[in-house]
Amino acid sequence: MPSTSIAEEGDIETDEAATNAATGSVRPTDTDVVLSEDHNEEEQIDHIMSKLAALQYPTDPTHIHTFKIKRNDRYVSMCCNVGPCQPDIPYPKTEGRSFQKQWFSANVWLEYSPTANSMHCFSCRLFLSDEKYKSRTAWTTDGIRKWSTALEKIKQHSSAEMHMTSMVRWINFQKKALQSAFDVSDVKGVEVRERERQTNKEILTRLIDLTVYLARQGQAFRGHDESESSDNRGNFRELVNVFSRYNSVLKMHLEKIATVKATKTRPQVSLLSNRSQNDIIAALGTYIRKEIQREIKEAEMYSILLDETSDVSHKEQVSFVVRYFHHMQIKERFIEVCNVDTTTGQELENTVFLLLQKNGLEMKNMYGQGYDGAANMSGMYKGLQARIRAHNEKALYVHCKAHCLNLVLVEASKSSKHFVTFFNLVEKLYAFCSGSPKRHAALVKFQESLFPGQRVMELQQLSDTRWACREKALKALQRNLKAILMLLDDISDSDPPNLAQGDAQMYRNAINFMFILCMEITTPVFEVTALASDSLQEEGLDHSTAYKVIDGVLHTLQTMRSEEKFGEIFRCASEKAESFNIPVPTVVPGQERKRKVPVRFQHSTTVSQVGAQFESVEAYFRSGVYFTFLDIMTGELNRRFKGDNTGSPTARIIQSFQPLTVHANWVGPPNPEAIEAVHILCEFYGEDEDQLKTELKVFHSSFSSKDLREIFLILRENNGQLIFPAFVKMIQIYATLPVTTATVERSFSKLKIIKNKLRSLCGEERLSDLLLLAIEKDVEINYNEVINIYKDMAPRRMLL
Repeated sequence: MPSTSIAEEGDIETDEAATNAATGSVRPTDTDVVLSEDHNEEEQIDHIMSKLAALQYPTDPTHIHTFKIKRNDRYVSMCCNVGPCQPDIPYPKTEGRSFQKQWFSANVWLEYSPTANSMHCFSCRLFLSDEKYKSRTAWTTDGIRKWSTALEKIKQHSSAEMHMTSMVRWINFQKKALQSAFDVSDVKGVEVRERERQTNKEILTRLIDLTVYLARQGQAFRGHDESESSDNRGNFRELVNVFSRYNSVLKMHLEKIATVKATKTRPQVSLLSNRSQNDIIAALGTYIRKEIQREIKEAEMYSILLDETSDVSHKEQVSFVVRYFHHMQIKERFIEVCNVDTTTGQELENTVFLLLQKNGLEMKNMYGQGYDGAANMSGMYKGLQARIRAHNEKALYVHCKAHCLNLVLVEASKSSKHFVTFFNLVEKLYAFCSGSPKRHAALVKFQESLFPGQRVMELQQLSDTRWACREKALKALQRNLKAILMLLDDISDSDPPNLAQGDAQMYRNAINFMFILCMEITTPVFEVTALASDSLQEEGLDHSTAYKVIDGVLHTLQTMRSEEKFGEIFRCASEKAESFNIPVPTVVPGQERKRKVPVRFQHSTTVSQVGAQFESVEAYFRSGVYFTFLDIMTGELNRRFKGDNTGSPTARIIQSFQPLTVHANWVGPPNPEAIEAVHILCEFYGEDEDQLKTELKVFHSSFSSKDLREIFLILRENNGQLIFPAFVKMIQIYATLPVTTATVERSFSKLKIIKNKLRSLCGEERLSDLLLLAIEKDVEINYNEVINIYKDMAPRRMLL
């Protein structure tokens, strides 16, 4: 800006100041008037601000003199908020001229004082407090009243340095005020959004709870008709409505949805749609699966359990379960089900690798495989276990122990034709008595007459796969045999003849002494094996406990294999047969007529048991039926559980773990079998043999343990992984190796509940998530994590 302009403006202002002094105008020496000391400064400012706010023109420049206003932030902010004083009034004339309204449009800073009939500069009046500008008061406090030269003075002032400086300060002040307003608005907006977010999270938390409840109970979510007019909108929507009566959060949410629908405004996010339900289920399944994957990675080793079944929609489903040892505790966790087109070894191998990759599990960390005995699973060359071991030889295959026990009972039950006939007749009796409501009602009446006041015991169907469960069928048969005979006699003697009369007579004749004897032999044996089967299906079972269970069964069979025990069974069967009017045989079957054996065969060892001579009927049944049944069962138990005569390297390695847990093997003189077991394990797993021996000696000399679970407890309480690293690794491998596939079988039970005839179209991913929620109930739900997963699954129109 040229200096001449400033000089000219200063001259003009000086002349105007002299004119004002001549006319008697009062001009203070400074625009800052000191407040009275009689009152508190803040109180006086409040008083002045309230007075100004009540005036018609609160920013009139003459108010500074009238109210003795000190320039302060509050006054400046008030003036900036109101703006320059630019009244639209009839302007008084001076010397025939007056102020013109159109001057405002070209000069936003220009203001007019109705009180003093003068024009001022808004920006200079408020933002120029510098010492060098204090003498220039024409545009700040005195005002311009000479209207003939007003346009020229406005032009000169707009190009002056002091005016430009004040305008810059005014603009900066407006920016700061605007930013401050934005900041305040942002803070309030953040608070509003945060409250909305918390409310939405509370709503979603309650919906997650309802989802968990329905999933864990295996209940359906959706209804056939979910419209507003429906009486039953499905379990999920109905539960939401019920809980909204007692929960204010859900109540307000539903009321808000109803209001939005009534006003037909923008769609309201309800979180109640089928898509939201599926997303909540998927978020819960993802969270639980991540927790399981985290534990498996911490365990650093795992085994897989696999089995297949067909669901209600006739799809072949493979259930995938992982077993691992975490924090000195054995865990078997269901992961998911996978639909397969075929169940060949190659197809199952591809499925396993896909599941491992999907869940972040490395093949090198697999130490065991647990399947049933099907060829596609257990085959030595093309079975799944052989294909997996081709990638990792340490992934030992373990045949399910519960299935092994079933196979033992199957072989024992085929030891004699008498047992085959017996079990066939048991199944036919069940079908005959339960196949007709009339016959079933008659059987119940006979039971009530024989056992008044006692609970009726229903006949049980035999299972082709769960032989250990036949104990219930045998016990029901043993208790109800007399009632069954009464029913058969009643139908056989009915007049007029019953359509089932011929079948009843046939079954009545088939129930002979041999039938009763087989019932008395098999019932106590199956009672023992049923207890063993239940123990072998316990969750978290280890091999040490499984061997003890089998040892208990073998000991019981050995005790039962005695002439005294069979004598008791034979006498009991004879007494029951006589009470039922069933004849007891007096001649050994096949020996009704003695046949002379040629001399050349009398000393031959190839004489069959059929041709052998028995001194009595009891001796025949004892040797030919009872002892044969127990001997075959004992032999099968030893072969399938002890590895006798198998030469299986897997069985040899698994059995080598047991001597490590026996306290007596390491507290006294070295046990050769235990030393050999250490050698076998260290050679297979690549561990230091001497270090393991030392750790075993120190551990067993320091702590006394009875079984593997006590060892778990001791190692956990004493930070065993720091003191006995090699021993802990062996224990971890031993605990990780699968024992049974009962967990997989239990997942099939849940599968039948969740995917039933009314829910046969359930998708594979949704089915896996629902099964995961229904099976892994002990996994604690972290609602914040589930909500975050839900939020990240897809773009949400709701703040979360």
